Amino acid sequence: MSLAQVNTEKLRICWGVRRGRRFVCGEPVADEAVIREVLELVEELRRRIERHRDKLGTAVFIEELIDLLERWLEEHKEDKGKRVKEAKKIARKMIKLLRKLRRKWVERYWRQFMELMDLLERNATDIIVTGKNNGERSLMVHLYNKDVAININKIAKNRNIAINLTLSKLEGDDVKVTNTFSDKELLKAVQRGWEMTDGSIMSGHPAMGTAQPWQVVLWALTYPGEVHMFIDGISINEDDVSIKWHLIANDHRAKPKREVAEEVEKLNIERLKAFLAPAVWSDGDVNVSKRYVRLIMGLAKYDLWLGIIERLVNELGFTMYPRENSVEVAVNSSKAVRLARDWLAVPDIRELIELGASLGGEKLKRIIELASKDVRELGGSSINIPGTDIRMSIHIDGHCKVELRAKRKSEDETLKLVGELEKAGYKPTMYVERGYYVVSIMHAKIRDSPLRDPVCQKLGVWLEGEKNERRKKRIAMAMQNLECPEYPDNT
Repeated sequence: MSLAQVNTEKLRICWGVRRGRRFVCGEPVADEAVIREVLELVEELRRRIERHRDKLGTAVFIEELIDLLERWLEEHKEDKGKRVKEAKKIARKMIKLLRKLRRKWVERYWRQFMELMDLLERNATDIIVTGKNNGERSLMVHLYNKDVAININKIAKNRNIAINLTLSKLEGDDVKVTNTFSDKELLKAVQRGWEMTDGSIMSGHPAMGTAQPWQVVLWALTYPGEVHMFIDGISINEDDVSIKWHLIANDHRAKPKREVAEEVEKLNIERLKAFLAPAVWSDGDVNVSKRYVRLIMGLAKYDLWLGIIERLVNELGFTMYPRENSVEVAVNSSKAVRLARDWLAVPDIRELIELGASLGGEKLKRIIELASKDVRELGGSSINIPGTDIRMSIHIDGHCKVELRAKRKSEDETLKLVGELEKAGYKPTMYVERGYYVVSIMHAKIRDSPLRDPVCQKLGVWLEGEKNERRKKRIAMAMQNLECPEYPDNT
């Protein structure tokens, strides 16, 4: 019999009163609208259990994650990189905790869970309700057995239903993570990205909960020191069953989000981009076909983010899109591609993205794919680099900044090219794009070197021959940004 069809007079539905870590029954629920919604939530629980019964009953959802991590370890067993070595340490600790969960799930939790479902079917257990169904607050149903608690939450703003199991007597463990960042300020910017999104505070330390195994690894890598790790419970979603992890950085002290936001507002532009990477990994979205990168936040977060959003709009070309219950901040087209490339151009961030992608992070895979897309940039002509036999193409990006590029297929050839440029006194960087190695000299390095004059001369030729007014303005702005000595004032 469907739970929605039971005799409601026999149901024990009550408002919850907090007693320690759990709720107990207080006054009976008399509101018929609340009772109807409670029945809908309980029916949704039953429907999802039936949908995923095979996975839950056999613990295959735990086995699948163990298999993923073990395959990843096998694929990287010959990798001696420092960051991968630390990631392996974290993955092994995750497997250890998953094996404990599997054993206890089979021995204890699944049995207690099914006992609770049987009691529910027979109207022999309390259905405890907290919150409201007034469209402003979430309504939550709580069901308890000895070591298993079920929480069914109907989220007020979007009406989605979240079903979570909390499991008691499930011990965690510590993992000691060695710092793999040489740039302390970059590391701090990345930490701030987590803290302004999925991050929380527990006992004065930075903490985070996640159901994404790749996020477990990346978060732990960015809080070097002792990280406490434990499994928080199980989420029974519409399409799958996921394991909820909780992490605490024991060797770091947390700051209130307001203080973190004030720090982020003062970051320089490169650190702001570094902050944005984990923020997008957490609360963002990346679309390759439509070419956008966006952040999505509820209205409660908007006030906290306001100063940061202003910088994203004014300095990185983002656009804000207010929605009914949220705010989206997005960068599109070539600017989105450029942002993805900027992330991959920073070795520390690129390694984190590649690690996360290899652990199944679909969003991180899309960042890598987005960075490989062609963008419409002015220029394509090349110049001889003074003091060398090298020719490099001139590109003007969406911010009217100039970049010199040379592409090579071979890593050895690329390193030789970098060495030749360095020998001649230039300061190139290197990154990978669409299967090629790209040697780049960025705008500031051009402006402050002998390269400025030949680049300015080439831009002057383009300016003189350009008929399109929009492109003409971009060339002129690039010349102005480069501080070209013959920049025409009337342009």
